[in-house]
Amino acid sequence: MTVTAPHPIALADRGARRLRVAGALAGVGVRTALHRGNPRARQRAQVLAAARVLTALGVRVRVVPPDVAWPRTGGSLAVDGTAGRLGALATLTAVPRGVDGWADLADRAFAERAPAVRPPVTGTALPVAIRWLGPDGAPLSPHRVPDGPADAAAASGLVVEVRLLPAVDAPAPGPTGTGPGPAGTGPGPAGVVSAGP
Repeated sequence: MTVTAPHPIALADRGARRLRVAGALAGVGVRTALHRGNPRARQRAQVLAAARVLTALGVRVRVVPPDVAWPRTGGSLAVDGTAGRLGALATLTAVPRGVDGWADLADRAFAERAPAVRPPVTGTALPVAIRWLGPDGAPLSPHRVPDGPADAAAASGLVVEVRLLPAVDAPAPGPTGTGPGPAGTGPGPAGVVSAGP
C-alpha cells in the first residue's frame, strides 16, 4: 500500500480558505439559533453547514455504502472516536439525519455543546469508518491526516472517505454486566463497544 502526503497550497489561498470556513461556521451558528424549536430545520442547516465547511476547505467526500443496506428504522450511529472534527463533518453529510446519534454528532462537530460520553451501543450498531486519501487516491500517512480546518486549508486534493459498514447487532450485557453472552465472557462484534458498567 502506498502512503502519500497532501500537496501544499500557496499562503494566500490558505487565507482565503480560512475566511470561507469562518463564514460558513458563523452562518451555522445563526441558522441553528433560528431553528432551535424546529429540529428538522436545524439538522438541515447543520448538513448544509458541514458541506459548506468541507467545500471551503477544498475537501471532497467519498461515501462508500455498506454491502447490505442499513435498516430503515432502529440502529445507532457508531463513529470511531479518532474521526476528528473534519471526519465528523463528512459523516454528517453521508449519514441519514434520522439515524440515532446523528444529532449528537452534529452538536459535537459544531461545538454547540460540550462533548458528552455516549452510552455504549446496545441495539443495532451502524458503524462508520473514516479514511483520508491524498490527491492520487492513496491513503494519507497517519501523521499527515489533518487535525482540523487549519491543516486542511494548507493542503490541496484531500479526500475523506466515509465507509458505511454493515449493521451489527450489539450484544446485550451478560448477567455480570461485563460483556455479551450468557456469562458475560465473550467478546463483542468488532468495532462495537459492548454495554457494561
